[in-house]
Amino acid sequence: MSIWILLAIVLALLIFMTHPGLNRRRMRRWQGVRLAHRGLHDLDKGIVENTLQAFEAACEAGYGMELDIQFTGDGQVVVFHDDDLLRLTGDPRKIWDVPLSELRAMPLAGREDARIPTFKEVLAAVNGRAPLLIELKNGPHNRQLCEALMAHMKDYPGEYMVESFNPLIVHWFRRHAPQLVRGQLVDNMASYRPAANSVAAFFMAGLLGNCLARPDFVAYNVNALRFFSPHFQRFLFRTPMAAWTVRDPDAARLVQRRGEISIFEGKGRL
Repeated sequence: MSIWILLAIVLALLIFMTHPGLNRRRMRRWQGVRLAHRGLHDLDKGIVENTLQAFEAACEAGYGMELDIQFTGDGQVVVFHDDDLLRLTGDPRKIWDVPLSELRAMPLAGREDARIPTFKEVLAAVNGRAPLLIELKNGPHNRQLCEALMAHMKDYPGEYMVESFNPLIVHWFRRHAPQLVRGQLVDNMASYRPAANSVAAFFMAGLLGNCLARPDFVAYNVNALRFFSPHFQRFLFRTPMAAWTVRDPDAARLVQRRGEISIFEGKGRL
């Protein structure tokens, strides 16, 4: 076999593995949408991320919002980003090991008025007033979390999309809820270490799981360096893109020029 045939086979395999979904029409509504990352939070104003106050602030400012969901130790769906509670509460435990009653007793970022909300509470508060981008956090019960999201959203009146770093979660929505707009989150290889070896990190950062997920859009880290897969998606496939986390005006203007979804914080809210 000649080197050219081998290269052609490798290229064809790469295209097959990384190709996104083909239904781009349903992404037109989302082109250029700005989403407040974990709500419109600002600790200087006493507003903590992923709280009812942050989501209300986003609604009042006319922005959509990105939020994160995962299970508690007693199977309740809450809105919280980190795997553990250390950064915002000082407790080192994993959130999926702690029951909701204990979580409710923990002030976030030292503020007595800021507590972890349930997903149900957030949906009731937003009530369709702003579009939502819901990230499903990878954990020990991923299938059950997907099913719980669908149960929560059954009668929800507003627009929403789903996304995850785990292509198997995105694949679940491809199979069981193909009508939903779904996105694949991605970061550069360094972000997947030391939790993953070099092969797994390359697989995730290179979006090779797209063959399973076939996402409608790719959400990439706008601040990551030496990051090849977003360029590959943008220029080869013309994949709809979402940029996270946009924190400065220059990045905001770049994302705006590209017509991408902007997931922003602070000064990135152009």
